[in-house]
Amino acid sequence: MARSCVVYTASAPLRDLSEKLSEDGVVHLAASVAAPNELLEAVRDHRPDLVLADLGSMPDAVLDLLDKLPTPRPRLIVTGPQDRSGPILRAMRMGVREYIDSPPNEGELRRAVEEVTADLEAAAAADPPAKAIAVMGAKGGCGATTVASQLARALRRTGGRVALIDLNLPLGDVTLHFDIQPAYSVANIARESERLDPTYLRTLLHGPAEGVQILAAPARAEEAELVRGQHVEQVLTLLREDFDWVVLDVSRAWSDTTVRALDLADQILLVTLMDVPTLHHTRQHLDLLERLGHAGERVRLVANRYSKNDSVTDRDLDEFLDRGLDFRIPNAYRTALACVNQGACVSDVAPRSALATAYTQLSEALHEWCGLQVAEEGGSALGRAVRNIFRSS
Repeated sequence: MARSCVVYTASAPLRDLSEKLSEDGVVHLAASVAAPNELLEAVRDHRPDLVLADLGSMPDAVLDLLDKLPTPRPRLIVTGPQDRSGPILRAMRMGVREYIDSPPNEGELRRAVEEVTADLEAAAAADPPAKAIAVMGAKGGCGATTVASQLARALRRTGGRVALIDLNLPLGDVTLHFDIQPAYSVANIARESERLDPTYLRTLLHGPAEGVQILAAPARAEEAELVRGQHVEQVLTLLREDFDWVVLDVSRAWSDTTVRALDLADQILLVTLMDVPTLHHTRQHLDLLERLGHAGERVRLVANRYSKNDSVTDRDLDEFLDRGLDFRIPNAYRTALACVNQGACVSDVAPRSALATAYTQLSEALHEWCGLQVAEEGGSALGRAVRNIFRSS
């Protein structure tokens, strides 16, 4: 598969060779630009895997520009004079993959590009990116944040590395569900997006090394106004590289951040209740999701606080929404409230409860929906057998 490429040059030889490589199917030439602002815009718009740049007569200025590229930064191949050690050393320290003499030789440029694309393919096959799960409430009071928090914990118990981002702006309260008071939030991403890289992002996450890592919502409502869809994409791209699962607790308000999060999610869990007002909102959300291109098995309908004694039956729901439920979380309000008040996991508060079993099964269902295998739980064979018996009951 040809990887996308942006070329930054005022030099005809590099531009012509890049077009030839694109014609040969070595790369997909997304854009060829000559002005600094055009390069930054092209990288933001096309999100290329590779940037080819000619250092020209002002190598330091071009390297300054490349250093400002948004993260995650694409792979870099530059052409420049071989008789100047300063630019070469600086380029290598910046992580430039290849430094080729200018004007470039076709064979050498082709080899460098093919090696970069081969490395990208190998990296993608060896360590596939994390699955992103967006959890959205159809209406206030559905318990979507509880679902997102307990689901993240359930996914962590299967052995997956899990990050949870609170995008329920401006008043997200995921931190209450974990009884933490982080010093940083997603607002820090917005303020310092230019310097965001995997190392800096790790300093913004909060949580024990063996637990769910949390990127909190801003503590002050006015800070939430700083966060944009581009910041959601930026942080999610980086988290996908370090984690197995990224859970997004998104707002039911259709903001720029919500729309971008839903666009990037592998699965969307729409949390509803079995009552007429909530189902009315659910139908509106489902209609809008479909108009935005989110339909079919990518959108899963989850009934929270479900009971067989609900006045609205599964048959009523099927007729009203023209679809059935994908998952049911049982009505165990006191247990769920105890978990929130204690900032604890349901498997710790009530390990033998139907609620604990439901979140384990929801985690397993997500693995299936995403085409993944559930990791075998630790412990003895007897312990696993006891868990299996309890799940079946």
